[in-house]
Amino acid sequence: MEDFNKYISRLDYTSLIDWMKEQGIRKEYSKGDYFVRLNERSRYVGYVEQGAFRYSCIHPEGKERIVGYAFEKEFAGDYAAFREQAFSHVDIQALCDSTVYILTYEQTEQFFNATPGNQYLGRRIAELLLAEVYERLIAVYSRSPEEQYLEILHRCPQLFNLISLKELSSYLRITPETLSRIRKKVVTS
Repeated sequence: MEDFNKYISRLDYTSLIDWMKEQGIRKEYSKGDYFVRLNERSRYVGYVEQGAFRYSCIHPEGKERIVGYAFEKEFAGDYAAFREQAFSHVDIQALCDSTVYILTYEQTEQFFNATPGNQYLGRRIAELLLAEVYERLIAVYSRSPEEQYLEILHRCPQLFNLISLKELSSYLRITPETLSRIRKKVVTS
């Protein structure tokens, strides 16, 4: 899903991907399988060779809320929890049959500590993930759900082949009915 997660196009990850393919474990996930579960220790980070994953958490009212996605040729994991070896803040679940190269914390540390270039890459990954989260936070407060929907539609028109409108409405923090009205308005304008 090209450019849904903007961080992926802003840096060359070739050396890390090669390391993951050489040193990591290639693991198959069936649709519905969990990469990590909410409140379980985040033990792995992965490179999604094929497939897609949904990130969700539970709202205090008990409703599942979609907070992100990882698509083919992107990375999967609760990176903050993984780096701290803490408990995951999200469920990460396969949207379809998926293949992922996974690394442990120790393997990741070995990669980042191997060379100054790898250390730089690790720092840039953290910076880009922070920038992405910050941009999303600003969008929640500065752009309407319609503007956010149009931006996603423009960047990732094929997204709707993988996720339901109900999921997208959760991601946009609106009801499915509101999204339906927005879509109807966009189509008629």
